[in-house]
Amino acid sequence: LACKKGEYMQTKKHIRDLFSLQGKVALVTGGVRGLGWQASEALAEAGAAVIMTSRTKEHAELAAERLERNTGQPCMGLALEVSSEISWEKCMDEILSRFGHLDILVNNAGGRKVTSTPPAEDFAKGFLDDRPLEEWKYSLDVMLTGVFLGCRAVAPVMKRQKYGKIVNIASIDGIRGRDLRIYKNTGLSATVPDYLACKSAVINFTKGIAVVLAPFGVYVNCISPGGFERAQPELFIKHYAYETPLGRMGDDSKDLKGAVLFACAAASDYMVGHNLVIDGGFTAW
Repeated sequence: LACKKGEYMQTKKHIRDLFSLQGKVALVTGGVRGLGWQASEALAEAGAAVIMTSRTKEHAELAAERLERNTGQPCMGLALEVSSEISWEKCMDEILSRFGHLDILVNNAGGRKVTSTPPAEDFAKGFLDDRPLEEWKYSLDVMLTGVFLGCRAVAPVMKRQKYGKIVNIASIDGIRGRDLRIYKNTGLSATVPDYLACKSAVINFTKGIAVVLAPFGVYVNCISPGGFERAQPELFIKHYAYETPLGRMGDDSKDLKGAVLFACAAASDYMVGHNLVIDGGFTAW
């Protein structure tokens, strides 16, 4: 539309266009199950070609074949160890060789080691007193260094394109402490301090790189999911639901897909450095 000096040039877009990912290429780390599968499915259903990674190439390829069959979109499965520079370089070479560009990165892969379950009467002992240093370091390598390496690997490509979307998956555990009593008598290992530390760091790391990359047309945000139901013991689900205003845990079939699509699509083009919380209200009281 023609406009006078000092006015913004505006081009009206239909809501379908704002959420369409036709022609886009997306990479989802740890995309073969859980939240990673939700993200991969959402992006493919919106029209993107999706690359899904796993530590095991066979797992990634099988998931990619399934997603391509379900959605009709081109999909690719690659092996990736997110804490390895060499693995990231190889992954990016394979993506660019096939597709020539990369528009979206969802940094979802994670992992932690828990070799012991704390006694029900003293969760603090296992949470902090007896937490092995090597397991703490493992968490940092995968959940924090892995996010850094992913952002560093895709940033030059996206800056050259003058466009890109990076979504780092954090957690509500990066926002507040966890009531360890919900684990009591459930047989589950409680969350660990390194997980909380990594997810909190991911949130602020996202803000830091977001303001640096925004002038290049690269949008960086993060999503903090709450707990999702995955066949945990009934008592744990009951405890968790009690602390959630919606009265339930997240549903893997739907509850993250809309948030991921929004963060990866043109609909969020004025959102920079934001932490989008999807938790049923868990952190709201």
